[in-house]
Amino acid sequence: MQILQVNIGRIITRINAKGREEGTGIGKQPVTGPLPLGPSGLDGDESAYRSRKEGDTALHGFAFESYEALEASLGRSIQRPGFGENLLFAGFTDAEARIGDVLAIGTAQVMVNQPVPRCSWPGVLTGVKALGPLAMKAGTPGWYMQVVRPGIVTAGDAVTLVERGEAAWTVGRLNALLLDKRPDPALLADALAHPALAERFKKELRSA
Repeated sequence: MQILQVNIGRIITRINAKGREEGTGIGKQPVTGPLPLGPSGLDGDESAYRSRKEGDTALHGFAFESYEALEASLGRSIQRPGFGENLLFAGFTDAEARIGDVLAIGTAQVMVNQPVPRCSWPGVLTGVKALGPLAMKAGTPGWYMQVVRPGIVTAGDAVTLVERGEAAWTVGRLNALLLDKRPDPALLADALAHPALAERFKKELRSA
């Protein structure tokens, strides 16, 4: 497993899918050198979605393999980063990433804690209509992580699994549960009881 890109960006005003001005940090750019990673995310990065104080969505990951699958399905290329991800992973996908996985990257450690509920911004940024919802339907939403140990990360860093989460709860399975209009109550209760699942995502499940 490896980090192919480390990406950051500031919140700027863009025209959203409804033709209105809105602040967003979706437009990230790759950084080539070492970058500090603190409890609230990468140095110099901003996001309109996450709460810096909570820190449970401090870092956003996406898989290189997901780009390949989506591009094959769409028959066209997608710019990278196109989903607002901070870290582009190789060899670690939504089907493999488990809630509670602790990963060592550079001198930092992070924990996977929820899938990304996709909005319309990836489609606006890339010009691929409804790309965010398409990624969710394809089972490739990407994931958020919280910072377990601050440190320095660099594009090209190897990724090491320090601790494995429950096999039952992958990012892909939780994404499917969020999309299910009539989820099994017992399955939903099991997901909501997961101690490593971000509270923000639990709210998403309750309101879905």
